[in-house]
Amino acid sequence: MKQSSLLVLCGVALAASLPALAAQPCTPPDPAILQATWQGFRTAMLQGQPEQVARYYQFPVTLLPPMDGTAPLKISRAAFLKNYGELFQQNPAGEEVSMLTDMKKSTGKEYIRQMRFDDSKCAYVSSTRIEDYNFVYDKKTGWKIESLFYGSNDLELAKSSGLDR
Repeated sequence: MKQSSLLVLCGVALAASLPALAAQPCTPPDPAILQATWQGFRTAMLQGQPEQVARYYQFPVTLLPPMDGTAPLKISRAAFLKNYGELFQQNPAGEEVSMLTDMKKSTGKEYIRQMRFDDSKCAYVSSTRIEDYNFVYDKKTGWKIESLFYGSNDLELAKSSGLDR
């Protein structure tokens, strides 16, 4: 058999198998998944379980100041776990961190705004905010918190205490 005929036959066989190998169509995840993620995160945070809470974050996570002009704080997974109590429960001054106070006031059924999904990129256009937390979606890892708005007093104490290390 000629080499050119063999190449044509291989090409035809490959083309016939392509529909089976084609990528799955791009579809946004069910909005209920984000609601369930939020409820699971909230429960873990209220129970003070650092390892469980860390599962909901994309590291390094950014602690955003409530006002412009202050530099955010980037927290690695190791610093998060090491300093979890001071960052998210009771600050170095011994006061309850505002994030925990606010979470205690929440119901678990907070409003989640309509999200815009870009079919051409198969991704959400921006992060989705629930309370002070910014969630992003990844097909492989699901919903994760990429950043959160952190109280200004708590942020300054976290910086001065070196809780990002």
